[in-house]
Amino acid sequence: MLIHNPQPHSSRFQDAIDEFKLEVKSRLDHYQGYRRLLDYAERRLGYRPNLQDPKTYNDKVNWRKVYDHNPLYPKISDKILLRDEIVARLGQSRADEVMTELYATTDTPYGFDFKQLPASYAAKANHASGWNVFVTPDDPLDETLLRDEMARWLRRSYGKMKQEWAYQPIKRQVMFEEFLETKDGRAPDDMKFMFFNEECHFVLWDDDRFGEWAQHYLHPNWTPYDFHSLEMHKREIPTKPALYEEMLELAQVMAKGFDSIRVDFLFTDDRIVLNELTLYRGSGMNPFHPPEWDRKFGDLWTLPQIR
Repeated sequence: MLIHNPQPHSSRFQDAIDEFKLEVKSRLDHYQGYRRLLDYAERRLGYRPNLQDPKTYNDKVNWRKVYDHNPLYPKISDKILLRDEIVARLGQSRADEVMTELYATTDTPYGFDFKQLPASYAAKANHASGWNVFVTPDDPLDETLLRDEMARWLRRSYGKMKQEWAYQPIKRQVMFEEFLETKDGRAPDDMKFMFFNEECHFVLWDDDRFGEWAQHYLHPNWTPYDFHSLEMHKREIPTKPALYEEMLELAQVMAKGFDSIRVDFLFTDDRIVLNELTLYRGSGMNPFHPPEWDRKFGDLWTLPQIR
């Protein structure tokens, strides 16, 4: 049983204390003009985000977290409710083709019956990013460990200290969905399409995410950009995947109506899965190298007028 991004082991009592402290700190940060948030972002970015007159891409992500409370955002950030939005935009038949099968959901981890699940599945917190457990015949279920991990997920908020508002209203649940893998048993790669004002401006391929992870930043026409965001393995740009154009077409449908959104897919040689819609790339704290790309992409993003 592979736990991706495992949460620290703690008691119910300790989690309650930690959540109370998080809530107090988050509210205090709000009343102090988000000083803590901006201090943390400045350490990561090398400059202090400007919330009053945002110009760079990371300025605008932080502005969105603090000021843009669009009621659609919690829905598309909820991994369960996102499925309804995919159906609404693509239609039931097409949506079924690009979503994993959802086996079950629960908010009572100690009462859940694992016997209803197949031999392979992914367990995920619907209100977070990266809180996943993968169960396969090669990594079989440790029932006690998984129940404890699920309970921790449900006791813990996600993104609160970084002011990631969209995750906070979500009703916390655990979902069990189809486990996706390649023919050679690897985890599928990620393909992510970044949109500004409904136009795709760059594509990110997370290549071999759970192995020798490399990131390829590309124009939509599959030519390379001359920037990167994280330091990792460097490889030649792979051949365009067979299903790339189909992913781009679906991403364009999902991006309609958003001033900025990242549409994320998982893919194998013969299948694509629409995985997430990402509002807060890197929580507005991932630097660009060279740094002028931070402003270039910021210039492409027209923020909404908030009343």
